[in-house]
Formats: sequence, C-alpha cells, structure tokens
Amino acid sequence: MDKNKNLPNHIAIIPDGNRRWAKKYKLEAWLGHKKGAEYIEKLADVLIENEIPYFSFWGSSKDNLKKRPKKEVDFLMKLFKEKFLILSTSEKIVNNEMKINIIGDWRNQFPEDVKESLNQAIENTKKYKKYSLNFFLAYSGTEEMVDVSRCIAEKARRDFSLEINKDLIKSCLVTSDLPAVDLVIRTGGEPHLSDGFMMWETANSQLHFSNKLYPDFNQNDFRKAIEDYSKRKRRYGK
Repeated sequence: MDKNKNLPNHIAIIPDGNRRWAKKYKLEAWLGHKKGAEYIEKLADVLIENEIPYFSFWGSSKDNLKKRPKKEVDFLMKLFKEKFLILSTSEKIVNNEMKINIIGDWRNQFPEDVKESLNQAIENTKKYKKYSLNFFLAYSGTEEMVDVSRCIAEKARRDFSLEINKDLIKSCLVTSDLPAVDLVIRTGGEPHLSDGFMMWETANSQLHFSNKLYPDFNQNDFRKAIEDYSKRKRRYGK
C-alpha cells in the first residue's frame, strides 16, 4: 500500500443486481444471492491490502424481507445462517482481527436458528479491533432516523436543558460507533441511493456507481473504485 495515497477510512457498498444477474442467466433469484455472497471474503482481501479499517455492507432491507417471495426470503435466511457461521471461524477473519458487527432489526425479524449463527459471529470476533466488518440486515435508514427522533424526544423529556446538536444525534444512531462513510459504492447500474442507507454517516460521502451487477463486481472493480476515490479532491464546501 502507498502510504501517501488518499485512501478512504470507511467504505460502504450497496450490492445491487443479484436478482437481475440470476434472471440474465435464466436462474432462480436465490442463486444470484448465493453468487453474490461468495465475494465477501474476496472483497475483504482488498480491504486488507489497502489497510482500510471500516467496511459496511447492506445485506437486506426490511422491505426485502416483506415484499419478496417467501421462497427467496427463506433462502436468504439459510444463506445468512451458513455464511456467518463460516465467517465466524474464517482464518482470514481471525488472522486479520476483523470484528463482525450486524446492524438492523434482524433480532426481531429473523428465525431463532439464524439469529444464533449471527450472534456466534459477533461473539467470536467481538475482541478484534484492526478491522470492522459491518453488515446491515433487515435495516431501514429512514426508520433509523425516526428512531433517532424518538431517542432525542425521550432524552429531552428527562432533561429540559438538553442541547440538540450533532453529537446528540450521533449518539442515538445504531451506527454511533462507526466513523462517517468516505466512499459509497453501488453496483447494478442504477445511480441512486436506497431507503436512506446510513443517511447521517453518508452526508458527505463520495459516490461510485458501477454498471456491473453485484455478482460480476470483482476484486479489480473494487480496487478501481478505491483508486478513483484516491484521485478525487474533497472540498467540504470550501
């Protein structure tokens, strides 16, 4: 890694295109999710080689779980269960001290056996501090901000002198322990954000949109997105 290079500290990815990839190859939708899940550890290789400590991955929104066919959702649950069991004991995770965080409403939405797998991954990696892998499951950014409003209202009810500021808002976020996102990558060829994904933490993020469907988004594509970021100059309104 070039120490003088302008590298992001925190990358978030919206991995769009799994279902369209499956349709393209005349496969069941769940096979697109399976193919996409195979890339998590490969993308982690790029984080390690560039020493990028924070990586956030949107695995599923609450709408995904409510609106998609039961067969597809059932497969997603099975996939989450299997993949997090693998990640929790992965040599790559252990040797590189990668902490796994899982953010969202999954504790209320997922079956018990799936929650057990996710909790095991969290428990096995909770002491690691070198890298932070953050998975957003059953997550809604717009609902998160509603919850922030409730949090502030409750604090204000207990303390009438409460000052509402950036630090207070940050403390009420489910992402309160994470730094701001420097680079948001969205695959799938549709240049937009979704459901307020980390809207507070991405307020000043650089954006990178890839035309590739997520299962086709490989390590070199990830490297190119980081390289593109490194060449940008951030002015922050100056």
